[in-house]
Amino acid sequence: MRNVISSFYDTIINLNIFPMRDLGSNTDRTRAKHIGKWSTRLYFTLFIVGLGILTLYTIIQPETLTKTFDKPSLNLYNELKSKYKDKLKCSCSIIASKYEQFVQINVLFHQVR
Repeated sequence: MRNVISSFYDTIINLNIFPMRDLGSNTDRTRAKHIGKWSTRLYFTLFIVGLGILTLYTIIQPETLTKTFDKPSLNLYNELKSKYKDKLKCSCSIIASKYEQFVQINVLFHQVR
């Protein structure tokens, strides 16, 4: 078990995902290897921190719950209005109606002689 942990630690310490050609031709091999290792560590650190922030934001973000009440009583409406104030939306507040509610178009084709 100790060998596995030691091998994993060595792999993490010596990990370099950036090839030497990315650092330019005027950098010597040892310096390029050193910069590549530090760049890899920085990349993975920032990736893990960013992933953690996104995960935390997703967990903390409040959920919106939508409930529909058909024909609520006046008491229930007043109770919901006092509890939710501006977040409460009434379905009767929609003033536009769909065109298809009033008109139905049926197409009738005739043969040309």
